[in-house]
Amino acid sequence: KTVFVHNVSGYVGSHLSKRFADRNVGSQEDGEQEEWEVIGTLASASETKPHWVARTVEPTPEGLEAAFLEADMTVLDCLNALELAEMQLAAIPPADRIPEPKVLVGVSSVMTWTRTTIDESAPEEPLTEAEYKRRRPQVNFKELLALEKLVTKSQRDGALRTHVVAAGLTYGGGEGVLHPLFKRAWSGEALPLLTLGDASNLLPTIHVADLCSVVESLLPAAPAKPYLVAVDAGQQQQEPQTLAAVTEALSKELGTGLVAPMSQDQVFTTKDYQFFQAGIRLRPAAVDELGFSWHSREGVLANMPSVVREYREARKVSPLRLLVHGNDDLAVGALAAAVAEEYRLPLVRAPSALAAAAEGDDELGAEVKAAGGTVSDETLAKVLARELTSLGCRNQGYILEGCLQTLAQAQLLFPEAAPGEGEEPPAAEAEGEEGAAAPATKAAAPEFVIVLEASQEEVLRKQQQGTDEESLAARLATYETHNAEGSETSPLAHPALAAVETISIASGDATSAEPLLTKARIYLGPPRNYGPSEEELAAAKALADEAAAEAAAAEAAEKQALAEAEAAERARRKAHDERRSAELQQRERELLEVRSQPLRHYLMANVIPTLTEGIIEVCKIKPEDPVDYLAEWLLKRSPVDGPAGDPDDAIAA
Repeated sequence: KTVFVHNVSGYVGSHLSKRFADRNVGSQEDGEQEEWEVIGTLASASETKPHWVARTVEPTPEGLEAAFLEADMTVLDCLNALELAEMQLAAIPPADRIPEPKVLVGVSSVMTWTRTTIDESAPEEPLTEAEYKRRRPQVNFKELLALEKLVTKSQRDGALRTHVVAAGLTYGGGEGVLHPLFKRAWSGEALPLLTLGDASNLLPTIHVADLCSVVESLLPAAPAKPYLVAVDAGQQQQEPQTLAAVTEALSKELGTGLVAPMSQDQVFTTKDYQFFQAGIRLRPAAVDELGFSWHSREGVLANMPSVVREYREARKVSPLRLLVHGNDDLAVGALAAAVAEEYRLPLVRAPSALAAAAEGDDELGAEVKAAGGTVSDETLAKVLARELTSLGCRNQGYILEGCLQTLAQAQLLFPEAAPGEGEEPPAAEAEGEEGAAAPATKAAAPEFVIVLEASQEEVLRKQQQGTDEESLAARLATYETHNAEGSETSPLAHPALAAVETISIASGDATSAEPLLTKARIYLGPPRNYGPSEEELAAAKALADEAAAEAAAAEAAEKQALAEAEAAERARRKAHDERRSAELQQRERELLEVRSQPLRHYLMANVIPTLTEGIIEVCKIKPEDPVDYLAEWLLKRSPVDGPAGDPDDAIAA
């Protein structure tokens, strides 16, 4: 069978396509022969196709029609891809061109119900699908209502069965419309109360897995009505699933526990604020008849702990807890700091934690101050537990640098067993004023342990400056006593740490983290966080732009200086060439003048006077042939002796 899902890169589309693709795994386990192929469209050409989707479809009328005819079921994302859904409806061929019966499902939203008039005689009575024809939408969802009607009108008798599924606020997995709240809670920010009223509205919700079950059930089933309301029973729970209750529960489970009110102007400028105003009471009568197994029937409020776990897993933001242990303090400190910076994790060091505790005015602060420079293992464990159970460490994880030297210290700090899969790490046992956590007795144990060791000679050589050699040798001896292979007093013998697959790295002469960080990256895997915030990205971009501008300015200045130098060199060469040329021309003139002196003298003495006299004579006589006359006259007047006055003889003379 083939299923064609719109917007497979979106929140609902990705979960739906994954659900149908996973049916192949279920079929193989159950021995069924039915195979499923999932095809789909992407929100944009830049989106990446999920690996479980066989191929993507071009969003053209021809491509959409071909995919529709190929698929047994087509699922439209009416809420997030409205224009594409309209294009798909326009591409549906007439019934006589549909070779076999098909199913078309438009996944919409209960926002098309939010202004529906309720029965004043029974205001607490929820609405059902039976009243879908009189539903009225929130003002921004009128186009969505029109699309719903187009979907139901697109049915073809005997050839195409159509359904609209109006989903409540969808939650679960990596989260959709609720994701900004989850991210803010995870980041340790107070959650905003996105309400235009008193936040007492009962939110209509549905887990994305249950929404997938509803759509999946429509392939074989044919409900009596083409319209289904897909909401869970959150509105019918004893504890009201109000917006205020959901926000507060999320803040307590994942964040600081603080909720901050917002002005109406702030709410209006928040994306998707309309969804948080929904409070229409709905009951999924038709959905209840489909007979599928619910994943989260009681709603988001009743299932908040499991919803938070799903969020952490789907977004890959589970806490990463690392203990960096060893006898090489320099390498341990360098690697711990480098990992904390690269993985964006809190770095917990005993001296810093003790100093911070001593500044407090509470009982633990007084205990640390009373201990002076040397605190007991019990006090150290309390201080470290407070740090490791803080909100940042609970959500992001931590890097614990050294701190533990003996099994007794580890037993005071960590529970006997690490949290199992799906279990939450322990949090602070109580809260003080303004949400401040009271000291916790136990902290979540590390899930990674890196041991950095070097020989005593190497450690002494690296740390000899500024360190008392005797005290350093004593610390190394103590470490060797408690951390020898198979030692029962090693902190790594603690059951929670013994269950960890520890990696030991010989630090050798290394004093920087870089040669050690490569192995740590492989061991730890990729970071488990959102990466840089928008502010950090903007700051990094500003620094990069500034550096690029400085580099461009330097390059431009260098090019300009080079161009000016080249121009000056060309000008110098041109002036040199012009001066050289003038000098050469002058020398040539002088040389020609020098060479022409004997000839000039000869002509002035023997030729010019007679020739001038002859020309004057020609001018006087004006003969018909002046040239012949001049020639005869010159022959007669030749100064050379001889009867004929041979010119050759004259030249020879």
